[in-house]
Amino acid sequence: MFRRLLLACAAATLMAQAPVITFDKTHHDFGRITPDKKVAAKYRVTNTGNAYLNITQVRPSCGCTYTMLGKWSIAPGEATEIEAMFDPKGLKGGVRKSIEVVCNDPKTPTLSLTLEAEVVQEIMPSVESVYFHQAPKSTTTRSQIRYASGNGEPVQIVEVKAPGAPFLTFAFRPEGKDIVLEVAFDGRKVPAGHYRGVEQATVRFTNPRMNQLPLNIQWDLKPSIQASPVELVFQDTAGKELRQKLSLKQADGRPFRVTGTRPSFQGMRVEGLEQKASTMDLTVVFPASAKAGRYSEILALTTDDPDQPELTIRVVALLK
Repeated sequence: MFRRLLLACAAATLMAQAPVITFDKTHHDFGRITPDKKVAAKYRVTNTGNAYLNITQVRPSCGCTYTMLGKWSIAPGEATEIEAMFDPKGLKGGVRKSIEVVCNDPKTPTLSLTLEAEVVQEIMPSVESVYFHQAPKSTTTRSQIRYASGNGEPVQIVEVKAPGAPFLTFAFRPEGKDIVLEVAFDGRKVPAGHYRGVEQATVRFTNPRMNQLPLNIQWDLKPSIQASPVELVFQDTAGKELRQKLSLKQADGRPFRVTGTRPSFQGMRVEGLEQKASTMDLTVVFPASAKAGRYSEILALTTDDPDQPELTIRVVALLK
């Protein structure tokens, strides 16, 4: 009985003698900062227990947060500091990071310190790419980008250039301290035989620290001749000729003619090519020579339409 009492007292003494980790704060908000400005936050840690506090690890959540620790072993009543260095280079928008502290406090063996910031560019574009999808050949399509001020100074554009793209024009206007850039895509100025592309424009500003930004412009033209269906699917038993209807329609109602075909699979052919009309029905024939299996082919049609001298149809065959 006496021995049990001694053991209980010893255990109570050991439990009473323990470190306690305490921070003056566990979160720091840097507010709005620019990407070129490194910032630091200090967290004061105190041992409010009655045994030595040993900090064994300080683990930042990513490589852009660095830490420096004054003391790793802290006597009761003593304090030290953990300094977190944050480099916002390459980041933008709201950012939140954490630092995990590992120690020998029996009640709090791990604790997370956090920091946050709003990384703002001096000039902030609403988008970095513009897409003109299915743009009409016969008219102009427009899109807008807002360049917002991140430092409180008015944004001013000097010029916008897109070398080798005469079908693109640019206009801009101020709205408060921001500036709105309008990109106009004129399908009538696209060179013959071009149906899609990617252009790289450069927007130049008066800001000496951020004097230019790239603008990626992707485009594709709405087909002059529309196919229905856009994909032909043959599904049957191998060893017999298979047929599917293919309808073509000229968007502006102009008569056209299919002048030739280039099937990717030998023996595939098209019937009904002798007609000239704004709408035509053709028959695509998949040959009986095809063996059982899955086929993914392309049928290219050439036409006398100046806006679309060629169009392609995807052909899928599932033969048993």
